[in-house]
Amino acid sequence: MGNMITRNDASALIPEQVSREIIEGATKSSVAMSIFRRLPNMSSGVTKMKVLENLPLAYWQTQNSNGADSRKKLTNMAWANKYIYAEELAVIVPISQSTLDDAEYDIWAEVKPRLIEAFGKKFDQAVFNGTDKPAQFRDDLITSIKAVGNEITGTNDLYADINNAMSDVELSGFNPTSLIGGVDIKAKFRMLLDTTKQPIKGTEIDALPRNYVDNGAWDSGVAQFIVGDFTQAVYSIRQDITFDVFREGIVQDPSTGDILYNLMQQDMACIRAVMRIGWEIPNPINALDDSTLRFPFALVTPSTLGRLKAKTVVGGNSNTFIIADVGGEGTGTLKYVVGNANTAVVPNYGENVSTYTNVNIGAEITTAVASPKLVVVEADGEGKAVKSTTVLDVTKKA
Repeated sequence: MGNMITRNDASALIPEQVSREIIEGATKSSVAMSIFRRLPNMSSGVTKMKVLENLPLAYWQTQNSNGADSRKKLTNMAWANKYIYAEELAVIVPISQSTLDDAEYDIWAEVKPRLIEAFGKKFDQAVFNGTDKPAQFRDDLITSIKAVGNEITGTNDLYADINNAMSDVELSGFNPTSLIGGVDIKAKFRMLLDTTKQPIKGTEIDALPRNYVDNGAWDSGVAQFIVGDFTQAVYSIRQDITFDVFREGIVQDPSTGDILYNLMQQDMACIRAVMRIGWEIPNPINALDDSTLRFPFALVTPSTLGRLKAKTVVGGNSNTFIIADVGGEGTGTLKYVVGNANTAVVPNYGENVSTYTNVNIGAEITTAVASPKLVVVEADGEGKAVKSTTVLDVTKKA
C-alpha cells in the first residue's frame, strides 16, 4: 500500500463543512434516507430498539354473587428488541494530480456531487433490492414484503393496484404515508384518467405523496412501486463522513481484482470517503393486527416486461460481436439468445429463460451468419424474464 495523507494532513484540501454538506446531500440523493425516519446518531456499532410485542387487554368489571366487585384482572405489555447494525459505506474518487495542484480549480464543486450520488445510490440499492447488502443488514424491503405476502401482481388498472396495496398496509394496522417507484411509473400516473379522460384529482390516492427513485437504484423489473407507512422505516448514522487522501498505491476493481489506477505511475491521487449507517423496520404490534404477518409496506409487481436497451459492436472476427452496453440494468442476471427471426424472439414477462446463455456487459459472443438476431433479457433469481431488449440485428455489428 502506498503512503497515505491523513485527514489532519489534508486539512487544507478538505473544508470542515464538507462532511456535513455531503451527509445532508446524501439524505436528499437517497430516496430511502429522504422518506425514512432518521433516529439520533448511534453511539456504538449496534443500537437496540424496544419494540412493542404484546398489547394490554381491558376487562369489564363485574360483581360476584354477593354483589361485591370482583377482583380486577391482571394484564401485561411486553417489548422485544430490534437492532440497527451500522455498516461501512465507502467511496473512492480518483483525481489527477494536476487538478489538485490547480489552485484556481474548485475541487469540491466537482467531487462533492459524485460522493453524494454514490452514497445515496448504494444505500438505496441495499435497502430496496438487497443489492450488495451487508451481511448484518436486515432483509431488503422487497424481500421482506414478499415474505409476508403483501405482493400484488400489477394490472392495467393502476388506480385499483394502488388501492389494493394501500388496503394491505391498512389491514396490518398502519396508515400509508407515501408511494415510491422508478421513474417509469411517472408515465402511468400521467395517464391516470377518469371516464371523461380527465386526470383523477381530489381523492385519497391522488393525495398520497409520490417519490421517484431516479438515482439508478430501482429495479422496475422486480417492482413497479411500494406503498407503505414510511415512518416505520428508520435509519441512523454511526459515523460522520471521514476522509483520507492517497497519493501512492493502486486502485483495484473489487469484482475482478483488475488494477484500475496506479496512482504513482499515472500521477494521480485518490480521495476515500467513509461513513457508517444502518437501518431497520420496527414493525410494532398494534390493535388491528397482532400476527407475525403484519407489515407496514406492500408492493405491486410488473405485469409486463420492463425495457432493456442494448447495442452491439464488432468483435474479434466476422462471426463475433460484443454487447457493449446495457442501459437500465437491474439486479438480475443478463442472458441472451441468438437465432433467426423465428427463434430469437422477445419472451413474455415471467417466462422461464433459464436455457438462455448468461452474458456480461462487454462480453464477446460468437454467432454464425445463419443466426443474425439477438435478444438480451434480464432474469430474476428463478430464471424468469423481467426485462428484455427488442430483437437486435447483429449482422450490422453496430
